[in-house]
Amino acid sequence: MGWDLVTPFIIDLQVAAEDIDGLGHANNAVYVSWLERCAWRHSQRLGLDLTEYRRLDRAMAVVRHEIDYLAAGYEGDELQ
Repeated sequence: MGWDLVTPFIIDLQVAAEDIDGLGHANNAVYVSWLERCAWRHSQRLGLDLTEYRRLDRAMAVVRHEIDYLAAGYEGDELQ
């Protein structure tokens, strides 16, 4: 897959059974949790873990989400 950035921060995910909704694909809310997981791992990679945020008395916060779904994710799919 081509990315918009030259070196994006990427995590590997696998769609689990508990991620699947009544329509048989990964639920939209699960994508948001994956985005949060990716954001925290990226922050940690940059040296800003929860301990450091508390020390700085600062943190990140999401102001807005916009997700363009390219395709449905199904149980067992490996995603990035």
